[in-house]
Amino acid sequence: VMAATAPQAQPEAPQGHPEAPQGHPEAPQGHPKLLRLLKACPWTPDERLKPGSGRGAKNKLGALLRALEQESDRLGVPVNDRAFRADYTPNYFVVFPDYDRRYSPDVLVAAYRGGTQIEINGTVHLFPRTVTDWAGHMCTAWGLVFNAITTGAPLTAPLQRLEDTFPMWEVVYIKALIRLEMEVKARLMVAAQGFTRLERDPEAYVLVMREVNHVNSLVTGMGTGRSDMTLDVLWKATEMVQQSSPPTEDDAPLISLALSILGAWEDLRQYFIALIPRINALDVGLSYNVGLVQHLGVWELAWTRGKRYLMEGRVRGMLAEDLRVLVQALEQSRPLQEWLSNSEAAGLLAVPRILVTRACQDSRIWSVVDEFAPEARETTQFRDMEVFLSAHGVHGLVQAMAGGGGLDVEDGVSVTEHVSMQVQRARPEGWNDYLQVVLACVSGTWVRAPRTDQL
Repeated sequence: VMAATAPQAQPEAPQGHPEAPQGHPEAPQGHPKLLRLLKACPWTPDERLKPGSGRGAKNKLGALLRALEQESDRLGVPVNDRAFRADYTPNYFVVFPDYDRRYSPDVLVAAYRGGTQIEINGTVHLFPRTVTDWAGHMCTAWGLVFNAITTGAPLTAPLQRLEDTFPMWEVVYIKALIRLEMEVKARLMVAAQGFTRLERDPEAYVLVMREVNHVNSLVTGMGTGRSDMTLDVLWKATEMVQQSSPPTEDDAPLISLALSILGAWEDLRQYFIALIPRINALDVGLSYNVGLVQHLGVWELAWTRGKRYLMEGRVRGMLAEDLRVLVQALEQSRPLQEWLSNSEAAGLLAVPRILVTRACQDSRIWSVVDEFAPEARETTQFRDMEVFLSAHGVHGLVQAMAGGGGLDVEDGVSVTEHVSMQVQRARPEGWNDYLQVVLACVSGTWVRAPRTDQL
């Protein structure tokens, strides 16, 4: 990725850190400013910035390093060549925009992690031996500077050692990070290039789905990071849309779910294709890329719902029939239309009650009662609901919730509420997702990744 010229005389291998002074006693009047900046940082006994001390401590260390840069200039310590920075990728060139003497606190802290490994996207990557060796050299050089500041000893030689070591540790460390960055981004490029081939090479779908699963497993955020997504859901959604073109009034709500799956896949395809010329700007910590997280999260959600509600005939039939009954109720009730269009609480209470009533209409078709709480069929409230519906129907239920009907109708509303709550409490997470899908199918409003240039 880049080349660097080793210094004429490499620092000798570290023999352990010089013993750190306890409590940092006041030094002779040699380096009061540096000593004050050093004392502002939280240290361990081996000159290491305390782990977990936060960004504030890094900022204080940065102030100390800038003061050391100025002191090096004042003492005439020559600046070593840093032309290797020209080969840094954009993410690192932001940190090192020129070839000046620039000591990064993050690079120094990295040396004290030992230079043996780093965790990226939840995976531990081992560094080569060269990185480990130079981490030791860096710690030794820093220990000499640390000791000179705290004791008031002359700084010229320690600062010369620091200047001879810091650039070499920087280039070796950043070079290792860039190599890992290229490995991580190579998998994304495979997926992106695969997306460009889908129309002319159907076999590319297998490759693309494999790489999407891999990348999704590394990303945390909107989704769960699942890596088992398969093409059958995409094929089922495509088949449903093609067979219902144009969709009829009865199957339009269910086709809306299939269209949401295809839409999420298309949004993901466009994102990856747009990523190709901008891959260098992507953060190697994939979860820090908001656009990537959002597009993968929306796709995972769409795929999961397709797997759950489209692939099994019994559940798909339940959803189709529930949508038919709900759409019919909407056509007959203006109050229900207004409740749902305005997202009023009354509408969110009415829909579950309407859905559970279908269990009384045709036992041959799977219902939400059968899916979530089959034991509810054996309750007195369920039998009372059957009696109520045989007399008043779903229209009577909706009318009663809108404030019409006599005492017997109000009692009917009460028993439907009891059955509805039993169904909702049996499997709350599954029920909430199902209700969201039903409402989205009716309204045609689905979660979409925002159309933005943000990576």
